[in-house]
This record gives sequence, structure tokens and C-alpha cells, in this order.
Amino acid sequence: MKTSRIAAALLIALAPGSFATTAVAQSGTDDPMTAMARARFKEGVDFYDKGEYDQARASFLQAYALKKHPAVLLNLAWSCVKSGHALEGKKYFDQFLAEGKDITDKQRADANDGLAQAKAKLARIEIQATSGTDVTIDGDHVGTAPLSDAVVVEAGAHTVKFKGPDGATDTQSVSVLGGQKAVAKFPQTASAGGAAIPPAATSAPSSPAPSSEPAATSPSDQSAKPADAPKEAPPAHKSTLLLPPNNLVPAIAFGAVAVAGFGTGIAFGAIKGSAQSNADSVAAQIQQNGGGAGTCVSPIAKFASACNAYTSDLNDVNQDATLANIGLGVGVAGLLGFVIYWVVADKDTSTALQSVPMVTPMVGVGRTTSGLSLSGHF
Repeated sequence: MKTSRIAAALLIALAPGSFATTAVAQSGTDDPMTAMARARFKEGVDFYDKGEYDQARASFLQAYALKKHPAVLLNLAWSCVKSGHALEGKKYFDQFLAEGKDITDKQRADANDGLAQAKAKLARIEIQATSGTDVTIDGDHVGTAPLSDAVVVEAGAHTVKFKGPDGATDTQSVSVLGGQKAVAKFPQTASAGGAAIPPAATSAPSSPAPSSEPAATSPSDQSAKPADAPKEAPPAHKSTLLLPPNNLVPAIAFGAVAVAGFGTGIAFGAIKGSAQSNADSVAAQIQQNGGGAGTCVSPIAKFASACNAYTSDLNDVNQDATLANIGLGVGVAGLLGFVIYWVVADKDTSTALQSVPMVTPMVGVGRTTSGLSLSGHF
């Protein structure tokens, strides 16, 4: 069924004549409250169609505060479930089914499916405490022990506070996934003459029953919607040192500097070796022709050309050695920057450490390859 047709029908339902509480029906026009409710409802439909479920929930809440119409309540419940407020969505689905007088079979089936999806996302906390113990979860008083059933909560971490009949108190942090049940036990269960309550085993995760109806795509489409599978908690990491940083650009830049520096150092080192070989060859020729160690200090005409070549080669050796040392220094600096950034940079620890890439420099000798080596395990 088209979203625009349903939205139009529900907007018409927000007319003054649809409510027994309307005191005065203005001829041909809506009263201000209805006009505002209609505007907020249309706004909520637009947000939902865009996938902006939190904004849709806020708009439907405002519309329902202005006009408590079942059509608004059903859309509000779906927006809550889609925006991660499953417990709130369950409340509105229950309210819609309890208060709806003229709802259609299609609407009732849609609400029941939404209720099942909301329950599948929720978790439960079983309370074990001495009779008369006041129990508070996340600041809300949920009752006095013994509680008839486990307390339904949103999946995630919760703070449970106990206050025993003798005044003893305790606070516990409980984390539970959607579809699972956790146990919160007051350590003073044997005080004040009460019998100790044995610990109950935590039930295994339960899977919601599959829906027999097709899924819907908008808040005003009254067909059934698919249940979102509960998310599994990511595995804990033993160490974050090897995890890649959130921003790899600086690491890549440092790696490039390291590669360029080591490559330059190796290249000029090879050139220096060639220049040194040339100088040694000229010196050997001078010695073969009667020259000695001091021949090129004050060269005679016989050795002038050879001494000039020898001096030029020695200058090349010194220059190439300097450039090679500078290149190696830059490479070392780039490598240190890479390692330091990799260790101290912000990292995402919510994902499993399934594959950790390792980037290490490779420095060759002579004609061997230089650069970065990328390795990992899968």
C-alpha cells in the first residue's frame, strides 16, 4: 500500500470530527490543536520515509500530545523501535492494542508484529533479593522483592540498586544482550531472617519467532515489518598496540618518508662505492708509473691529469657519503614517526582483531630491494 495514500487517510483522521474531545467544530476549518497535530504528523511521516527515525519519533510524540489518536500512536511505536527505543515502542504498541476501539485487522496484525520485534530487541534482568528489598534500575523504582517476573529493559549496560529491609544497600552493573536474561542478586539475601535465594542460571539467548507476514517500509504502511536481528557484542581485544589507527594518512606519509629516505641513502651509498673504486684505480695507476703517496700533493706535469681525476673522485666520494648519510637519517626519522604514530593514534577497538596488518621497512644491501613490507594473518 502506498505511503502517500495512508498518510493522507491518517491526516484526514486528525480532523476535528474524529475526536469526541473536540469542544467546538469550526465550520470548514480545523481547530488550532488539530492543525498543529496534523502538521507534526505529516512531519513525522516525512522523517520516517527518509530514515530519520529519531526525528520521526519526536514529531509523532508532539502530534500525540496534541491529539491522542490511535493512528499517531501506531506510527509513534514503530518510530521508537526503529530509533533504538524498543522498550518505549513496546509500551506504545501495548497501549495501541489496549485502547484501539475501531482498529482494523490489518492494523492489529501490524501492531502485534511490531510488538514481537520490540520484545526481540529487549533484554531481561531477574532480581534475586530478600522479601521487602526495594529495587531500582537506572534510577527507576521497579518494585519490591519478590518480583513476579524478570524486569524488561533495553539491551546494554544497566545499574541495579538494592535497599534491603534492614537498610543495607548495594549497587551492581549488569550488561545483557537483546533476547537474553541476566541475574542481579542482592548479597544480603539471607539477612533479616530471610532465606537465602539460590542463584538461577542465566537462560540462553532466545530467537524471536519468524513473522508470517511481509515487511513494511514506512510508519503509515500497515503491513508487517521484519524483525531486526539482535546485534552480537564484539569480542574483546587483548592488546590495541597492533590495531590500525582510525586515520591512516599520517602513517602512510611517515612510511613514504621512510621509504624515500632509505632509498636515497642506499642509492648514494652505491654511487659512493663506485666513486671510491674509480679513485682507487687512479691511485694504482699512479703507483705503477713511479708515483707515491705524496705525488698528488705537488703534482708534476707527468701526473697532473691523473691527480686531477683522483682528486675529483675523492670529492665525489665525500659528497656521496654525505648524501647517503642524510638519506638514511631521513629514513630513520620517517620510520620512528611511523612507529610512534601507530602506537599513540586513536584506534577503533569495537571491531574484532581478525587481521592485523604489519608494515615494516626493508633495507637492502647493494642491488637488493628496499621499501615497506606489508604482512598479516587471516
